[in-house]
Amino acid sequence: MKKIISIVTVITLPFALHAQEHLRDPFREVDIERLLSNFFAILAFFLMVGFILSLIRLIQEFRLKNKMIEKGVSDKVVEQFLQPTQRDTKGTAIKWALVLGCIGGGLTVINYSLPIGIHSLAIMAFSISASFFGYFWYLRQSEKTAEQRGQER
Repeated sequence: MKKIISIVTVITLPFALHAQEHLRDPFREVDIERLLSNFFAILAFFLMVGFILSLIRLIQEFRLKNKMIEKGVSDKVVEQFLQPTQRDTKGTAIKWALVLGCIGGGLTVINYSLPIGIHSLAIMAFSISASFFGYFWYLRQSEKTAEQRGQER
């Protein structure tokens, strides 16, 4: 739920920042370049805060584990906490590679289709949705191969 609220905030905040200008002259053309720069500034801030929070979480988990060892908690409990959490690092890396690659491709298409306008936002929306569709397709293919391996054994 927090991720959804954060994503909606990041997407709508640039539009809210421009709300006052449109009240003065509603027929003026929208300054897409400034809108996109605000969006990417907010996105960069969001990524930095996420990095800092994950770093703090790792430090706090380390301190908790050390205190558990010092207090003499039973081996079974310490073992459960000390086991590294299984994360799909390969899937995460492929997801970010697809997303960033398609964003780069979308920005390249936008660069060749100047001037920047509302079609630029459509190009970015399609490129990002294509990246998530590619990731979805990758997940389905990996599930199918895992099922086939399970049936062979």
